[in-house]
Amino acid sequence: MNLKLIAVVALFTGLSSFLSAQGVEDVPGSKDPAGLKRYEGTRTTFYEEKAFESYTLPLGKLTKKPGNVNLFAKSLTLEGKVTKVTYVSNDPNRTALEVFKNYQSELASGGWETLWEGTGDELSAGKGLLFHSLFAHRPGGTFAISHPGARYLAAKKGGAHLALFVANYKAGTVTPKVLQPQPGVPVIAVDLIETQAMEEKMVLVKAEEMASGIIQQGSVNLYGFHFDTGSAALKPESDSTLEEVAKLLKSDPSLRLLVVGHTDTVGKFESNIELSQNRAASVVAALSKRLPSAAIRLTPCGVGYQCPIASNSNDEGRAKNRRVALVKVEN
Repeated sequence: MNLKLIAVVALFTGLSSFLSAQGVEDVPGSKDPAGLKRYEGTRTTFYEEKAFESYTLPLGKLTKKPGNVNLFAKSLTLEGKVTKVTYVSNDPNRTALEVFKNYQSELASGGWETLWEGTGDELSAGKGLLFHSLFAHRPGGTFAISHPGARYLAAKKGGAHLALFVANYKAGTVTPKVLQPQPGVPVIAVDLIETQAMEEKMVLVKAEEMASGIIQQGSVNLYGFHFDTGSAALKPESDSTLEEVAKLLKSDPSLRLLVVGHTDTVGKFESNIELSQNRAASVVAALSKRLPSAAIRLTPCGVGYQCPIASNSNDEGRAKNRRVALVKVEN
């Protein structure tokens, strides 16, 4: 081999090593979550981004796991844009503790507030119910088996929340093979939840359409009453729907209505009943203020998630179930 060819081979080999360290092995379409750096020498093996989804953020020890439901000493239910990333280190000389400490330092310098962190027994409910099962659904099975040195952290910054799980990969078969970590390398799960209002895609229902629905079905579902997650305070963007309901009431002075609040299945049954009742009451109060003469014709009630019109197993279904219905009182 001549010197020129040797030089070319050496240059190509060096360039390949450099690009590998920079993450050319990342799964297609993946990227680092907004505002968050990755640990040096890691590659992505999983990436998922959803514009609006519910997410349970653990803030305490895993206590038990009946069926497929994880229970924690404390947790927070969030809704918003959810970005999930799995990173795998290329360096078996690194440790989960080292990676975790680097993330801790980076998050602190970036203004993130740590809400809870756990390790060891805090991440296990015993009998094989391990904390890493939270991330086991990710393609490849990187977190599907036991991992030593596991550490978890939940943090908050403004309207964003973060879940970080780091462990040393032990052994096992990850598919497809290209995603297989080397034994002993750190594996990292980063979930970023940016709480925000769901993009409103429901069309404003006009007073005439409400009247038609009530005549034909005895009720009409409305999606134009806007609330923050867990709140019963009407938001200003509800004004257009309030105006249309006021027009409906003006057009028929004899019309009496139940104003029924509905929720999805996120949260406890009792709290959803209370929330739906309070939201219905807020709607009635706002309508009574706009049209005082109609106050005695409106009765608020809340049924929580007792009357779904779609599946609560996905975002689209839950969005349809979160509604306020106007139900005609016949006598």
